[in-house]
Amino acid sequence: MVNLFPAIDKTSKKRRPEEGVGSRIRAFLEDEETLISAVATGNVLRGISVNSVSITDALYKFGRTPIAHEGELDPRLQFNDAGSVEIGAKRWNLPSGYIVGMSVAVIVAPENKAEQVRDDLGIILFSKQFRVNELWGQRELVRGLICEKFRDPLLFERS
Repeated sequence: MVNLFPAIDKTSKKRRPEEGVGSRIRAFLEDEETLISAVATGNVLRGISVNSVSITDALYKFGRTPIAHEGELDPRLQFNDAGSVEIGAKRWNLPSGYIVGMSVAVIVAPENKAEQVRDDLGIILFSKQFRVNELWGQRELVRGLICEKFRDPLLFERS
């Protein structure tokens, strides 16, 4: 997570160079909320809010900000390996897949099409295996996989 949020910031700055850090990171997470949640949970979770705090707000407010300033997550944001989602006023407990989902969103962002990592790194998305270097900037490919999984070709048009 310490490396993920700077990657999100760098990507969001390419997408929205005129916006401040908070608004551009929140906007990136909102832009990619469907993709992130689908990768994270196998479901589409968007527009969920508790006490006027959305999932993307919680990721920024309880994730990125405390990591950037204190070097650790706010205790209100937790990640679990059980795949469960627990959202409330005092705790946001999300599947660890959200970390993967945010990473995939950065990798497939069109702004990052020229990036590369070690060639032996791979990921399985919706039962299909890819080398990470095949996915840089390929957001439409991954969106297509998600639309196929949910049998909804207009899924991202309603985001």
